[in-house]
Amino acid sequence: MEIELMVHEEKDLSTESDIKTEAKENDQLTKKQSTTCCWIDRTYFRIEPSFIKFKCFFFFFLGAIGAMFPFFSVFYKQLGFSPNEIGIVSGVRPMVRFFSGPLWGFLADRFRISRVVLIGSTFAWLVCYTSVGFVPPPSKTDINCPLVYELLSNNSVRANDSAQIMHLSPTHSGFYIARVLRLRPDVTPAESLQQDRGWMFDQDDVKRVFITILVLVLVGEFLQAPCEPLADSAIVGELGDEGIDKYGYQRAFGSLSLGLFSMFMGGAIITTRKMTVVCGVEIVDSDYRIVFYTFAGKMACCFITVWFFKFKEQQYQEENTPKPNPLKVFRMFLTVHYGSWLICVLFTGVCNGVIWGFLFWHIENIGGTQLLIGLATTVCHFSEVVMFFLVFIILKFLSPFTFMILGLLGFCVRFSIFATMSNPWLILPTEVLQGFSFAGVWFVYTKQLCASVPSEYLGTLQGLLHGVYWGLGAGSGFLIGGVLVQNYGARVTFWIFAIGSFINLIIFAIAQKVSKRPNMFENYEELKN
Repeated sequence: MEIELMVHEEKDLSTESDIKTEAKENDQLTKKQSTTCCWIDRTYFRIEPSFIKFKCFFFFFLGAIGAMFPFFSVFYKQLGFSPNEIGIVSGVRPMVRFFSGPLWGFLADRFRISRVVLIGSTFAWLVCYTSVGFVPPPSKTDINCPLVYELLSNNSVRANDSAQIMHLSPTHSGFYIARVLRLRPDVTPAESLQQDRGWMFDQDDVKRVFITILVLVLVGEFLQAPCEPLADSAIVGELGDEGIDKYGYQRAFGSLSLGLFSMFMGGAIITTRKMTVVCGVEIVDSDYRIVFYTFAGKMACCFITVWFFKFKEQQYQEENTPKPNPLKVFRMFLTVHYGSWLICVLFTGVCNGVIWGFLFWHIENIGGTQLLIGLATTVCHFSEVVMFFLVFIILKFLSPFTFMILGLLGFCVRFSIFATMSNPWLILPTEVLQGFSFAGVWFVYTKQLCASVPSEYLGTLQGLLHGVYWGLGAGSGFLIGGVLVQNYGARVTFWIFAIGSFINLIIFAIAQKVSKRPNMFENYEELKN
């Protein structure tokens, strides 16, 4: 009897202890919720030591991109490249990435060498693109001056002489004047001579510079393509399915750095501007070496950072688990559901290729300066930072499908404004939409698609995702944009893509509504830590 009483007392004490523990936990949870503003979980904004390397990577990597890439089109223009040549150099780079990105991702997953490939590709970024800035520029010539003087003094020469010199070869002195003559009637000869400066240079020398830069770009892009995809796969793998919402927080540091350094570089370049008169035409030149110095410094810091990255491949190698078959990732995109996502990734990449390649070209032609270009890039990427911080909150109220529709609609609105604006400063409020049309859309791509594959396949998936978006998509945008801008002008080009963006929105919406999400890896058991 005494034993029973003791047992009951122990049970009562145990029950009372459990109740107190539960009450204490509830109090702590309530207290935690009370210190959290509404539905914003502060853990998303906490600096976690294990993730600092990822923040540093994005800060250095995208800061290097922001310091250089927004100014590539005007840099090539200053070297005497035509719109078509700019489109080729800019478009071939991502096209190579389309093939090399998935290939490197496949090899990294198959042979579990992600860390080695990541380090090597970062070094390729540092060497190849820094070298582009130190290719000796083409020499100038005054051989075309008589034709330029005649063109400026008598606009009717366009109609009289264009038919006579259109047959000239690209090496003939009058070829670039012929290219000016066949531009649209709404563009004056003086404006045409400013937009296409090939007539100022020795054409053999321009060809040398073009081929040298093209080779550097081709080799560099093949080697450096897996850098960002593998970095993405590393962070997504460490965050896991439950922490994937924090991806945007890591990526936001990159957008912040990209915007800041674009603005700083725009201000720095404008201080180097100098006016020269060539054949009676006032030409403004800038010194872009500071851009390449800054790029090299930040990419060197990025190279140091990636040595601290770790991948789950190390654990898999120690456990002697079977090697994955990354071909499964390619098969999933043969379905209607995932195929429509991939088409959407492709087209949004094309849109960004057109914007990156020719928006700033257009802004400069309607009176914008390098400072305005830097400010526009800053606004653009500040909107990305805000979106990367808030997108996981927005997705608590909107479905990924609804968010994608809004993001695709953002492209329609942006292209429509680009096509109609005459004041270059209107670019600043317009670029706020970049947050939805890029940052938000890219986050949804990452969240939806990475959640559909096991962690061992993330390298292949990210390689394919980046290859299609930044490779085939952006490359096609550069190439198509170059042809359209040269033949029809920037405004018509932007109208074409405004309409195309709306058509893409309709196709994606219909495909998602009529298809179901298949489970391509239903028999796969994820390895536990």
